[in-house]
Amino acid sequence: KISVLLFTFIICTSAFSFTAYALESGTIYPQASEYIRSTNVTLKVEGSDGKLLLENKIGATRTVDKLGIKTLEIQTKVNGYWRKYETLVKDSYRYDANTFIYDLYYYGTPGTEYRTYVEFYVEYDGGSETKIVTSLPVTAE
Repeated sequence: KISVLLFTFIICTSAFSFTAYALESGTIYPQASEYIRSTNVTLKVEGSDGKLLLENKIGATRTVDKLGIKTLEIQTKVNGYWRKYETLVKDSYRYDANTFIYDLYYYGTPGTEYRTYVEFYVEYDGGSETKIVTSLPVTAE
């Protein structure tokens, strides 16, 4: 039994690798990404005139060369599928940073369901990473 358990453990740990990063304290935490620590994309109804608040944030695992948004789109549902309605942001970045926040208001049509599609980008020391995140849908009021 012990050898079967040991063999199973070795197979599982070698099959599932992950990236990790260490804090100054030496503590190591698993990361799903080499460059991206976290992302957050939120779409909120802000009034009864179709006003929506788009909140977008990306955090890097360290101070990186370039960090931000390649593309931010507002999407609507057409025949059951999400489709681009309008591109709101193209190539907005910070340099030598570890956090990027981009919030904006959008005025939609009351009664229409929207979501945001965000393509985040990080560049560091010759390497880069892109992550696509969509918000939960909301209906403009």
